[in-house]
Amino acid sequence: MDKKRMLVLILLLLLIPLTACNEEVSDADENEVSDADENEVSDSDENRDAPLEVAFSQEEAFRHIEALTAEEMEGRRAGTEGNKRATEYIEDHFSSLGLEPWGDEDSYYQWYDQESVTFTKPSSLAVLDEEGEIHKTFTNREDFVLLRKAMSREGGNSFERDFLDTEFSLESPITLVRQEDMRDDETFEEDSSIIMIESRELLQPLMSEHRDQIEGLILYPWDPISRFTQNQFPMYLMPAYLNLDLSTMDGNTPDVMYITKNTYREILSLKDQDYTLQAEGGFRHEEVSVANVIGRYESDEDTEETLLLTAHFDHVGTDSDGAINPGALDNASGTAVMMEMARMITEEDLQFPFHIEFIAFNGEEDGLLGSFHYADVMGHDPEDLKVINLDMVGSAHVDYLLLDPSDRVPEESLHSQMESVVEEADIEYRIKRNSGGSDHIPFSLLGADVLLVLDYSEEIFDNHYHNHYDTVEIIDQDRLGLLGNVLLETLESIN
Repeated sequence: MDKKRMLVLILLLLLIPLTACNEEVSDADENEVSDADENEVSDSDENRDAPLEVAFSQEEAFRHIEALTAEEMEGRRAGTEGNKRATEYIEDHFSSLGLEPWGDEDSYYQWYDQESVTFTKPSSLAVLDEEGEIHKTFTNREDFVLLRKAMSREGGNSFERDFLDTEFSLESPITLVRQEDMRDDETFEEDSSIIMIESRELLQPLMSEHRDQIEGLILYPWDPISRFTQNQFPMYLMPAYLNLDLSTMDGNTPDVMYITKNTYREILSLKDQDYTLQAEGGFRHEEVSVANVIGRYESDEDTEETLLLTAHFDHVGTDSDGAINPGALDNASGTAVMMEMARMITEEDLQFPFHIEFIAFNGEEDGLLGSFHYADVMGHDPEDLKVINLDMVGSAHVDYLLLDPSDRVPEESLHSQMESVVEEADIEYRIKRNSGGSDHIPFSLLGADVLLVLDYSEEIFDNHYHNHYDTVEIIDQDRLGLLGNVLLETLESIN
């Protein structure tokens, strides 16, 4: 090989690594630029296509439930100081969100009058011996419960009642009325202020045909039976007060106490020992002014369409002995979800092709009084109205989600839209029309598109309904969050 060729070969050998390095750097630069471009495109696409991140806070909803079931709320019975504190709590929340006041005179309160019940005497039942000393004291809500005397109101809605006041302190020999006494059309041997009947079939004849011979109180043996399983359950699981509905009642109608069959047998065993019964109790009903709480969220669109997101916040209050019925599931839960929906929608400035009114109704437990009042005075055309009513949601015991729609609107309505959402979320649900009384009913009667949303459970209605055991311990925070997101998706799917 000559020198020239050798020199060219050496130069070529020296250039190969440099060329490889340059190509390596070039590839790296190209990859870096390419990755950057891809990231830029990816970020842009993500920002453009991703849905708005909106968070329903189940923790915030649960915090509202804790606040509404606190001791100072006193069970939130309409007309009480505890109920008033609850209205103020909800008003403060709406105000903090900047919702437009939509009640009376540019306030959040929509006032109306209704009757409220007050216990004037603790309910009691005891047996006295021959010396007048207490032989046996029975326990309220375990051995007996005093009923309120209620009559359906003429000309009112079918849920309203007229209640009769009562107050009594009675002592009487143990007097038993059997079936044969009524069948033979016999009267009692002597007037008695307290009588005990052996079966429920005797109650109506006594009330209508023999009331002049009963000065005060009828003891009615009855063991509460589950309407679902037909199993017996304790009297203490009964509501704080029960209503006795009879068309024959007036101011002279005797009072009635349910007693358990064990209590009946114990009293009966003492009948021939010259013992006496002692009983006390009393209710007073007075007209009070109470308020619904209403905040409005305006749509940017020029529309008459309005959605009411509603929940009742009242409950049954306290027992005659002052024990509080907290009402966590019924219905601090629905109120809390409604309040958290209001926060989420206002803080995220979500827009819908309809206005939203967030409404906490009062007086539901007394006959849907708050919602009927709103429906009577509202300015909405029912055809422009949609109503989602939340009652008893977020339960730790759930058989299924109950959706109760109006039967006066086409199938393509609220329930069909929510039905699609719950199916997508794989939530067990059932459509049940006219399932029971809640605040969607006044609007359904007017022909609006309505939907009741309720967590249905036999366990709840058997063991936690209107009693001391409806506490925050039966609330499932994850369930609150799940239903909050279902509500949001349903609202987004409308129109």
